[in-house]
Amino acid sequence: MIEVGLTSVADHPELSAAGKNVSTFADYAAHFPIVELDTMFYGVKSAQVVTQWQRQVPEQFQFIIKAPGTLTQHQPPKETPMAIAKAFTESLAPLRATAQLSAVLLQFPPFFGVSAAHLHDLQTLRQLFPDWPLAIEFRHSSWYAPQYRDSTLDLLRQLNLVHVVVDEPQTPGGSVPMVPVATNPELTIMRLHGRNAQGWMSQHRRARTDYQYQSDELQELGTVAQQLASKRVAVIFNNNGGGAAVGSARAFIAMLGLDFPGLGPAQLDLF
Repeated sequence: MIEVGLTSVADHPELSAAGKNVSTFADYAAHFPIVELDTMFYGVKSAQVVTQWQRQVPEQFQFIIKAPGTLTQHQPPKETPMAIAKAFTESLAPLRATAQLSAVLLQFPPFFGVSAAHLHDLQTLRQLFPDWPLAIEFRHSSWYAPQYRDSTLDLLRQLNLVHVVVDEPQTPGGSVPMVPVATNPELTIMRLHGRNAQGWMSQHRRARTDYQYQSDELQELGTVAQQLASKRVAVIFNNNGGGAAVGSARAFIAMLGLDFPGLGPAQLDLF
């Protein structure tokens, strides 16, 4: 089963039923069955905030939540990893209770390359979240170098971690290649960042993902999604630097003939 979603909720004004500059959870859930949220990357929210999210979407709606940056070495921690993990798991308890948490996304920074210390970090994270659905996105190409690729994928399997298959520009700086391999039988995540090579090397966040996928590229990505050996494949469009994610996702859905039962009440407005 392939599910399609976007990163963020508010950044897609074309989904707003009220014609506003921002879209709501209810707007979004009328079109897509899953979303990736990065709000907790910047700080853990309360369980009450999460409950408010749930009240705005159908009961089948799914969430991918990006882990706090203090757990993935983006930010220096002010507490112990155990304390951060405890607060994070408590905040996500409502999603776990209703089976709406597809995965916790652990996206590591570009300096997080292959090393004994970083292997230990992955093992520690699994120990902190022993039975949680954890998804790993590497941003250092060394994990997929010929001498490490198979070992990387084996490690993810051993730790029961979801492999995040990325599509991103291939630049001289060592971009992560697409490695279309599932390491978890239940779920694989595809994160599609676009193919804007010049923008990808920019320090401006929007420039990095400013890209409109073309039909042949979407067909190629659809074939990858269909061939991944997991029960569920979540395809997340992150090419929204210039506002293209909704259009790309809609074209992808139409191309593959996907249908998502149980969307919000405005589902007939999809096309």
